[in-house]
Amino acid sequence: PSSPDEVIRKRLLIDGDGAGDDRRINLLVKSFIKWCNSGSQEEGYSQYQRMLSTLSQCEFSMGKTLLVYDMNLREMENYEKIYKDIENSIAAAHEKISECKKQILQAKRIRKNRQEYDALAKVIQHHPDRHETLK
Repeated sequence: PSSPDEVIRKRLLIDGDGAGDDRRINLLVKSFIKWCNSGSQEEGYSQYQRMLSTLSQCEFSMGKTLLVYDMNLREMENYEKIYKDIENSIAAAHEKISECKKQILQAKRIRKNRQEYDALAKVIQHHPDRHETLK
């Protein structure tokens, strides 16, 4: 004997997304059996109409499920595209950061050279120029 949890799990798996497909199929089978055993033509016709109605409900549910499935596939593709765009943006940002670091190092080097040049220029200004020294 199965536990109630297993029975519920099995029913949910058979029922799909909970749209009542399992119940509709059982109803269709019962309607078919009633239609086969119907005595009068009027009773048979009403059973036939019920079967058509149940079939159209099943087809509608299946169509809806397929549309949702297609939508989910398109959304997955869309998310993959967004993911790739984000990856590319991150790679571009890393390149830009790397380039900026190089520019900062170059600017630091230039600043250091200018400071050294200014210090040398001040020292040189304290001494007389070559022309006066030769005099």
